[in-house]
Parts: sequence; C-alpha cells; structure tokens
Amino acid sequence: MLVDGSVGTNPLSNGVNNGHNPSLEAGVCRQVLNTSYSKYAQEREVLAGLYTESNAAKIWRVGTRLIKEDTSLAEYPEHVPVEGKHPGRYQTKPAKFWTCGFFPGSLYTLLERSMKYPQSLPIASEVKKEFQSQLLSLCRNWTRPLHQNSLRTDTHDMGFILQPALRMDWELTGNRESLASILTGARNLASRYSETTGAVRSWNQQVNGTRQITDMETNFLVIIDSMCNMDLLFYAGHHSGDQTLIHRAASHAHVVLKSLVRGDWSTFHVANLDPRTGGVQHQHTHQGYSDSSCWSRGQAWAILGFTQTYIWTKDPIFLNAAVGLADYFLKRLSEASHSYANVPAWDFDAPTMPGSAVLRDTSAGMIAANGLVLLHQIFRGNSPYMDAVMRIVDDTLVFALAKDTVTFELDERNKIQTQGGEFDAILMHGTANNHEHAVARYSDHGLVYADYYFLELGNKLLRMSMV
Repeated sequence: MLVDGSVGTNPLSNGVNNGHNPSLEAGVCRQVLNTSYSKYAQEREVLAGLYTESNAAKIWRVGTRLIKEDTSLAEYPEHVPVEGKHPGRYQTKPAKFWTCGFFPGSLYTLLERSMKYPQSLPIASEVKKEFQSQLLSLCRNWTRPLHQNSLRTDTHDMGFILQPALRMDWELTGNRESLASILTGARNLASRYSETTGAVRSWNQQVNGTRQITDMETNFLVIIDSMCNMDLLFYAGHHSGDQTLIHRAASHAHVVLKSLVRGDWSTFHVANLDPRTGGVQHQHTHQGYSDSSCWSRGQAWAILGFTQTYIWTKDPIFLNAAVGLADYFLKRLSEASHSYANVPAWDFDAPTMPGSAVLRDTSAGMIAANGLVLLHQIFRGNSPYMDAVMRIVDDTLVFALAKDTVTFELDERNKIQTQGGEFDAILMHGTANNHEHAVARYSDHGLVYADYYFLELGNKLLRMSMV
C-alpha cells in the first residue's frame, strides 16, 4: 500500500489521443459498470449479515434479562462459554472491569441505527414504532453505573469503559452528563502520564505465573491495547480545548511506536519502561503465546489505535505506522493454511497440535476490520483495505456467527420482548487470554467486545454510505 495515496493510470485509457471508437468505449464502460455493480451486489449480500434482526434481538434480550436479575447492575457481561455450568449464557464481571463499557456500547450502536439509519433495522413495523423509545430507556439504565468510573485514576482503560456508550449518548441525545463524564474520565486518565517516560501508565502491576511486577517506583508498564484509549484523550481535548490532553495522547503514541512495534510491524504486548529514565527495560507478552510472538488482538488494537491517532493529529508517522501494522496483519492472514483464514488465530505464531482445530479470536478480526475501514476512508477508497474487510466479514459470518436465531415481538402492553435463541453472544470463537501462565485462562467463547466491534463495524459502514 502506498502511504502517499498515489494512483496508477486510468484502466480505460490506452495512452493515445489520435481518435477513438465511441461504440467500443461504450461497451467497455458498460462492462466496467456491470462488473462494479456485480461486486457491489456481492458486498451488499455479505454485509447484510451485519444487520439482522437476530443480532439486535440478542443484545436486547441480554440487556433486559440481566437488568431484571440485578437492577443495580453491579455486574456486566464479559464472555459466553460454550460448555460448563452455564453454556450459552453471559458470565459477568464487576462494573469496574475493563470490558464493562462494551455492552452498553452495543446498545448504543442499535440506538444510532434506529435514529439515523432505520432502514438498517429489518424488524416488523409494529416493533419499530416502539423500538427507539424503549431502547433509549434500556441504554440509559445500562450507562448509569458507568459515570462513577470517570472518577478513577487506577486504570488506563477509561476509553474502553466510557467512550462506547457515553460518547454516543452525548452525540445522539445531547446528554451533557455523559459529556461531563467523558471530560472527567479523560483528565483522570491523563493523570497517569509521566513526563519522564512520555507515556500514560497502562497497568500498575502485572502478575501471572511467571512475572510479579508490582513496584511502581522501578517499573512503568505500557501495553499495546492502550493505543485505543488515547482516543478518549483526543476527543476530550478537542471538546474542551485542553491541549494537555492532546499532547499527552500524541506523546504516548510515539512511545508505543518506539517501544512496542517491531521492525517488521508486528507488535509486543507489554513494554516495561524505567520510570526514572524512560528507557525500555523489557518487552514481553501477557496474553499472547510468547514474548517473541505476535498476539493477534494486540496487533488489531495497534491498527485501530494508530489509525485513530492519525485522524486526530494528521501526523504522517502515525499513518505510516497504521499502514505497516495493517499490512502485517493481512499478510499473516494470507499466509494461514487453515480454513476461514480471515478469522485470525488467537496468536499468529502459536503452534497447533496435529489433529486439533486452530484456536481463533474473532475479536481480533472485528477490531482490525474497524481500523481497516477507517484506513479505507483516509485513502478515499484508493486502498486494498475494503476488500480485506469484506474477506474478514465473510469468513466471520460463515465460521463464527452463532447459529441460533432470536426475534422481536410485542406483548399485550406494547413492550418489546424476544423469542428464541440459546447463545447470548452474536459471535463465537473469541479468546480472552490463552497464555499458558495466565491467572485466568479461557478461550473459544463469545466475547462482549467481539460483538461490540462487530456492531460498530456495521455502523461505520452506514456512516460512510457503504451499505
């Protein structure tokens, strides 16, 4: 991919200017138009899987069921196991866990569709009449506990926790409480910045079966995931006029580029910096296969995070990074020999035992696809990235879409209910953490953030008028 966006010659031009054959040119044009229309129709058919009634109804069903079970919402959906005590049902984490913002974010993707793209909701007209008002109430209930998180200074995950729901609540409904929480959360995230390292501290500690890093005086942990949390700082900085937030986000991105991105554009998961000098003490993994491997979700976080950073800063160094990271990701997909290769292996370098299925991570594919769509937009369509998105979506829908179906209906009080379904998540085959020495090792399940980025991808395409 050419970062300068240069294009080749016009495929309809033969390079000479000494006469032409109108009928021949018309025939060529019809052929090109027919080819383009055929490709467009194929894309529409593939992308339709992003906008089914069942996808929306699953989110609605989980949201209404869990809020009935616990009106205080002390716990939020995190992963859906395929076996065990509660197969097919969301297992939850406390409302402070880093994933708590994604389920409310999924609700808001549906609210955005109902408000701005109602044609993307293939539901019965009588349900559609009630959908927006009842969904807004559900969204507000699920976002209410998130506001308290904006006061935290103990985590870098403020972007993941606050932005998916609160940003959309502000932008769609003008709720100033949500904007205020975004600004507060951004300032508290920025308080984790170190002038010496030039970065925002990701974790206060790292503990697993092989590492016990707990001393913050001698360790400063930065992880690749943090790139996507910088979007909160840029967003809040531009909305508040606080240049410090913008500066710290950009500085952090430069540090990540130097300390976590390898020369071949693959990525480390974790860099341990020296808080006294800013130098790199060690580079390793926490959730990937090995310190030298490329954890696919980490690569995806980097693609999306550096693309977002370029959009805010217009600094070409970040665009060059996003392209390099994306091209590496797509290269590794193209080299895979297993079926449905565009659903990434959980780690590009993890071995597979003979006779065993390749362990995947659908969240890596969906996160990367969101970044690739933004890159496609940056290059004004002159890129290979939309074709790559189509391949990822196509393979994901065939290989990983849960096969059960959920539908909407109205009860006698005109309240929206759902029918059917056995698996709470939209997508299967996600892997949260498969490191052999992880404190909690769990894989091949539904993941709340895989579903969020699946739905958000659909909304990005709607915003770009791609569907």
